[in-house]
Amino acid sequence: MRGVGMPVVLLVVVGGTSGLGFLLGLGNAAILAGLTALFCLLASFGGPLGADLRLLAVLAPALLLGVGVPKLLAGPAPAAAIALLTVVVFGAALLPVLGPRFAPVGLGLGMASLFGYGFQLTGSATAGQILGAPALAIGVVLLLRVLSGIRDPSGPTRKALADALAEDAPGTAEHAGRVWLSERPVQWTTRVLGGILRLRTLTAILEGRRKSVESGPARELGEILGVARRDAAALADSVRARTAPAEPEPVRRGQPGPLPGGTGRLVTALWSTLESIREASRDRDRSRVELPRGLRREVRLSFLRGTVSWGSPQLRHAVRCALGVLLALLIAHTRPGDPLTVSFLLTTFGIMQPEWRDSLEKAWQRVAGSLAGAVVLALALWLLPSAALLPVAVVAMLVGLSLMRRLPLVFNGCVVLMAVGMNAASGQLDAGYLLVEYLLLMLLAVVVGLLFGFAAIPGVGKPDVRRRWDRALRTGRDLLEEAAAPLRGQDTAGDRLAHRLRAAALAAQQLPTGEPGAAPPTARQQQAAEQVVDGLHGLYAAVAALLARREADPGMATVLECAAEALTAEAEPDLAPIEALRAGERDEERLLLLDAVSTGLYRVRQAALDLR
Repeated sequence: MRGVGMPVVLLVVVGGTSGLGFLLGLGNAAILAGLTALFCLLASFGGPLGADLRLLAVLAPALLLGVGVPKLLAGPAPAAAIALLTVVVFGAALLPVLGPRFAPVGLGLGMASLFGYGFQLTGSATAGQILGAPALAIGVVLLLRVLSGIRDPSGPTRKALADALAEDAPGTAEHAGRVWLSERPVQWTTRVLGGILRLRTLTAILEGRRKSVESGPARELGEILGVARRDAAALADSVRARTAPAEPEPVRRGQPGPLPGGTGRLVTALWSTLESIREASRDRDRSRVELPRGLRREVRLSFLRGTVSWGSPQLRHAVRCALGVLLALLIAHTRPGDPLTVSFLLTTFGIMQPEWRDSLEKAWQRVAGSLAGAVVLALALWLLPSAALLPVAVVAMLVGLSLMRRLPLVFNGCVVLMAVGMNAASGQLDAGYLLVEYLLLMLLAVVVGLLFGFAAIPGVGKPDVRRRWDRALRTGRDLLEEAAAPLRGQDTAGDRLAHRLRAAALAAQQLPTGEPGAAPPTARQQQAAEQVVDGLHGLYAAVAALLARREADPGMATVLECAAEALTAEAEPDLAPIEALRAGERDEERLLLLDAVSTGLYRVRQAALDLR
């Protein structure tokens, strides 16, 4: 849904949902249903069809609670409505800790809830109509998601795998793993994901060797790696295709000359890995991979555990966000019937971000966009008749929403035209007065958003990136050592392992995000920190998967112990235990776990070299 087609889709969603609402008897709440559907769209796309439908099924009760109930309570019990909205916003701000897929879900839930509360109905509505509005919005978006994905339900999985294969950007492999796990995995995608992880490990090792050998072998290794990357990009197109190509691009095996140490074997393994990805993409074995029961829940819990602490950046962001929205709601309560309440609440919520620098950027985008939009609106009021105000507002809404992510400055400018134009036309109000009021409310929203976006939580330290880095590696090592014990059949205190999991997840959260007032990292340090988090997440997901099997596995215990030792060592990690297990292994799940461990280690080591 991009480009020219996006405004058409938005118009169909808003108009179709509103029209259907009128036909179903929602009355004045039909417009609320149409506009709520827009926010539901934020959460409805991003994964395979089955995973998105499961997510929408879980989101539906939350939307009913956040959009409908506060609207009902606003009249008889405004304090209860404000308290409930504050809790909903707090939960929405916590959702991104579950992964990037949940960031738009939290955004959509928070925006829909605040919009529903601030939206001014043109007349009265019954409780059934108010609750029916978000229910209808969810139903329409659910139908739209099914229709858009029924022809290719697994397309997002293949795309995520292809993107991770084509480029070694931070986060792409982790994203591919999350999308793969959210679906019911099949053999061929499992083999491709394992191949991607192994390919990254081998590439990292060979890049390190290339920098430490003489110019001749270094040049040859550089050529081999260049060919391998081009082959991987070609194979990515085969993986992305909906149907298997008759014969994917063959792997071009370069024949290396004499190379030092075991580098020649690594090059051979590189070609074999590319060949295995090629075969998997060609054959496309769609038989199911049997995963341990509850694995998805265990993996998500492994990332969620770090939030159960006052030191969690995401928890502190949720607290800041809830307090900021609470203040905004109290201010809005003093202005009953104000048609610009919605814009004020949404702006306050949108400015507050987990990283204070992002909050500053959002504030700048809002201020600059609002001023630009005000200039355009002033010209429109001067040059156009008043009857043209509503069409201009509708066009601005469609254009702005279609550019919300790509061009936020343009979006914020369009919001001015939409908010002031629609309210002036529908309520027969003075557009000039509304424009001045809008700009003042935006200024107040920026002040509230930055006040809480920059607020330092009492009692929370401000370590620099180096100290956060050391703590992340130390807690990761402790977790791997502790997790090896039950795999050897040894008894271990459950609370101790849980404590290690929480500490490791918390340290990984804290690494890329500093408190306001902490020494800002350089661009290179920030990139290295994100790469470390990517590697640690892969390691912790492997640990969660191994523990979910609930059975002894001495071989994997040895792998975790070696990984723990290598995590804080400066030397190149020893992959001998992993390669020994791979040699006779046929279980795709275990092969994938071995590749996840080795890839995680090498991503951490690469980042360590950049930081030193």
